[in-house]
Amino acid sequence: MIPISLCIITKNEAQKLRKCLSCIKDYVPEIVVVDTGSSDDSIAVAKEFTDCVYTFEWIKDFAAARNFSISKASHDWILVLDTDEYVEQFDLETTYKLMEENPQSVGRLLRFSDGISGTVTVDRVERLFNKTYYHYERPIHEQVLPIDPQKTAYAEFNIPLKCQHDGYVGSPEDVAGKALRNLDILLESVKDYPDSYTYFQIAQSYYLLHDDENAKIYYEKGLDFDLNPESEFVQIMVVNYCYTLFHLNEKEKALTFATDLEPYFQNYGDFQFLLGYLHTSQQHIMKAILSFIKATQCSHFHTDGVTTFRAYHYLGTIYEAIGNQELANSFFQKRDNCPNVDQNHLLI
Repeated sequence: MIPISLCIITKNEAQKLRKCLSCIKDYVPEIVVVDTGSSDDSIAVAKEFTDCVYTFEWIKDFAAARNFSISKASHDWILVLDTDEYVEQFDLETTYKLMEENPQSVGRLLRFSDGISGTVTVDRVERLFNKTYYHYERPIHEQVLPIDPQKTAYAEFNIPLKCQHDGYVGSPEDVAGKALRNLDILLESVKDYPDSYTYFQIAQSYYLLHDDENAKIYYEKGLDFDLNPESEFVQIMVVNYCYTLFHLNEKEKALTFATDLEPYFQNYGDFQFLLGYLHTSQQHIMKAILSFIKATQCSHFHTDGVTTFRAYHYLGTIYEAIGNQELANSFFQKRDNCPNVDQNHLLI
């Protein structure tokens, strides 16, 4: 068994911290908690679970705080969680085996994130690694990267750890506050990291704030690079850029942009769903039907339901509108038989 140190940074989230640590405490031999300036009971809560509690003066740099927490860990292998992430399943035996097979790679856990609009997004995030080879870089939306890229080639593997994330659930004021905090750091960091990923994250913050004009500007900056369509952030950026154009009533531009890129995203459910949505808005009925059907055949997606109940809902609605009630009912039945279907949040 390879010992793992759990490292968490936190600030003013005592209730979430207790839930987070309660869910993970039986899986790891060491828990390291670093507080970055709480005024609530976060430090007291942390001490209920571990003696390894430290403070770090906040310098608007998440990577610096992460790396400080890692420096306090006794073991080389580090598992990182956020305070608002709660472990639901963790197959330790398989994880240990994967760690032995991938000693210089980064393990990615599976995360389900609740959104403010009722959607659930699914992604893999890099959270398990050996601190001999890896550390964090970037002041916000920090990334796990090799300490010495000349000696360590970045590689990933998926681990059987599933967690729930509620970081963007709360009042609109809370969500806006987090987005504005992120923007403050991102807009400062762009001078050091003037790349597609930074522009994407700036756009995402504006997107959360429903500031479509600025979101469009920064999505376009992020898209103005030589990009890999298999990169998750690129996939999300393309889809959200099109929704931003739609919100700005630039529907034809969104459809043209998406249609030109379709060959690169044949198996991406969010993209095929988006195409169906855009075709529907332009009354391209048969093209919309084809795109929604393609969405149901995709194995890769980020938003829960785009390959199942949401696509079925739109297909049923289209067939109902053109007078084919039999087909409409069949798709509505498929929709209703899907697990986790939320009738209040069928639309994107």
